[in-house]
Amino acid sequence: MPAPIQRRIAFENIINCRDLGGYPCKDGTVTQFGRMLRCGIPRDPTPKDMETLAERGIKTVIDLRGDLEAVERPSAFMGHRDFTYHQISLLEVNPAVTDSTQMLKDIYINSIEKYSQNYARAFKTLAAIETPALFHCFLGKDRTGILASMLLDLAGVCREDIIADYQVSGTYLSPFYKRELENDTGLIWENNDDHLLSDAKNIALLHDYIAEKYGGVQGYLKAVGVAADDIEKVSGLLL
Repeated sequence: MPAPIQRRIAFENIINCRDLGGYPCKDGTVTQFGRMLRCGIPRDPTPKDMETLAERGIKTVIDLRGDLEAVERPSAFMGHRDFTYHQISLLEVNPAVTDSTQMLKDIYINSIEKYSQNYARAFKTLAAIETPALFHCFLGKDRTGILASMLLDLAGVCREDIIADYQVSGTYLSPFYKRELENDTGLIWENNDDHLLSDAKNIALLHDYIAEKYGGVQGYLKAVGVAADDIEKVSGLLL
């Protein structure tokens, strides 16, 4: 039985998961369901989570957590026979290195500039992967949100939908934050709402920055060394 077509997908330990399908594009096409999932994975997926991913045909997993994060909490997908796993850090996030006073929009800009070669690697990887694929970070909001916004932009999705896709993370994560804080698990160590939520202005300002400095997402990818052929392949991943 084929997996149902749906945007938000419920799991046990995988959080904030949704499909990038169903968004209208400027040329009249629509992004396709079943190509790319975005999510957060703060704890190991349960056996049922793994079964659900297998049912959805997920073949590739791209882990966007920091290198230290990936060492401290090794991925359940690493070495798994059913998935091809890639770990490509788009930002290191932990209490020792994260500046809790820095505005999230500035953290995003720092991510695409300081980790530019990893963004290039991520898009070169995306150009060569087998779909359906899943990409994630810890909460599935920031690093995942940046990559998702770039993929949607390349597919020709309107800015309003790109922002909406980013913005809904805060809503989906709020119950998770509440449970973790009430149970004092230590997983949520931030207390800055600008960092924990997903205010539309943060992703909008990032894309304004990319447009002003690079002429848009394609210009940014070319500047960091992604070949035109690879950009074209990634632009078609959701179509």
